[in-house]
Amino acid sequence: MKGIIYTKDIYREIVPKIIQDEASWSSFLNFSAVHYQMGFENASLLYAQRPDARMVETYSGWREKGRYVRRGSKGIAIIDSSHYRPYVDHVFDIADTNGRGRPEIWRLDKENEKEILSLLHAKSGNVQGYVREAVESEIYGRDKNYIENISDLCRCHDSQNPEHIYDITKAVIQSAQYMAAVRIRAEPPPVSSLLPVLATAPRLMVYGLCSTALSVAGQVLKGIEQVFEIKREKQRVAIEKGTEKEQRIGRSDKSTEKGTAGHGIPAIRHQPHQDADTHKRQGNGSHKGIEKAGYEQLSLSFDGGYAFCDCGKAL
Repeated sequence: MKGIIYTKDIYREIVPKIIQDEASWSSFLNFSAVHYQMGFENASLLYAQRPDARMVETYSGWREKGRYVRRGSKGIAIIDSSHYRPYVDHVFDIADTNGRGRPEIWRLDKENEKEILSLLHAKSGNVQGYVREAVESEIYGRDKNYIENISDLCRCHDSQNPEHIYDITKAVIQSAQYMAAVRIRAEPPPVSSLLPVLATAPRLMVYGLCSTALSVAGQVLKGIEQVFEIKREKQRVAIEKGTEKEQRIGRSDKSTEKGTAGHGIPAIRHQPHQDADTHKRQGNGSHKGIEKAGYEQLSLSFDGGYAFCDCGKAL
């Protein structure tokens, strides 16, 4: 219980600092772009305790990835809400680990930009355009509840004006676009439009709007990550097929050599120096599947009044 109270205090102290001005909010979104698989609550906790963290995992998670947490390393407190009763868990930054294994991090650059955009079925031909369309498609999606949650948050705090709700939604979209653009190294839009809303909004509304912005951006980035995983899997299968083909050709060449004598004349099968049982088959080695690097997205509302807003959960 003490651990939960401690993390609540950290969370409540860091949120006002995150939203105090444009520089602070931009800095937090830059940080969250790296840790996009976390929800707003745990990203805030991580930012408060270890703002220089690059990649985090649990102790057992690092072991599965072939790395080991160094003795004496201090864990970073987060909340695991994946169970019926939330509890405090600890993660460790990659800087606190040793080992040969290192999770592969996907990168969007000029060399693979066109291919990835094609696999994403992007209407726009550049990453800036894709960020805009992907974030708007996510937040306005028919099977999503983002707009409904934003409207509920506004109604709960006497903001029922449709134009006001629309303006708040656009401000959330801009912050989500900023975070997604930073991760894929595109030109980000300004984020100042959300700050006036957060500055005057009640605490629970602040939590809900921030959670929505990070959730939308996180879903867009996870979609890009999935495309990279599909691409890597295709490359792995192609390499396997190429290796098998080379093995078949090698066996065929070996068989041809042993099946001839002299200048291409077929060898007599029953000659004493010949061994009729010379052909051996080589088995295809087993291949391990690609490990998914990353951290399962978590979400927990520390205040029950905002329990209906589930937009921070992993979909």
